[in-house]
Amino acid sequence: TRRTKMKTFFVLAVLSSFLLTGCAPRLVTTPPASVDQEAEAEKLMQLSRAWSDAAVAGDLEALLSYWADDAVMMAPGQPAIRGKAAIRDFVMASGQSPGFQISWEPLEAHVAASGDLAYLIERNRISTLDASGSPMTAHNKVVTVWERQPDGSWKNVVDMWNGEPAGDQ
Repeated sequence: TRRTKMKTFFVLAVLSSFLLTGCAPRLVTTPPASVDQEAEAEKLMQLSRAWSDAAVAGDLEALLSYWADDAVMMAPGQPAIRGKAAIRDFVMASGQSPGFQISWEPLEAHVAASGDLAYLIERNRISTLDASGSPMTAHNKVVTVWERQPDGSWKNVVDMWNGEPAGDQ
């Protein structure tokens, strides 16, 4: 009968879909290669120190080379500064301030298990001259976020800082 043929067809269609699904090739993803998070963290600590050395030396091009092209800088009291061209302008303007000096020291680094992202906790010191020409130094707490590039190098993608409380300097 027609109804029996429909039931048979339905059962065969369902069974066929189960069989085909069960035999279909599965997508196999390769887990990421093992990342030595401790070694990568130490590399980033050294990279940050070298970056600070470039800043102390006033080497603009070396300093800029540590930021990714699409990096974001978040300086206190400023809107987010997006992209290397805007960061260049900010760094050049800062460097023209009388008595301007900056340096920093990384305190700790944390690398994701995937090995593609990391962040550092750092402290920086920014010195300038106040309105009367007297030197003043701001001590800041800093978070930087780093991304591994296709060539294996690390670039800074987020650079953010704000002031330390007066007693923590």
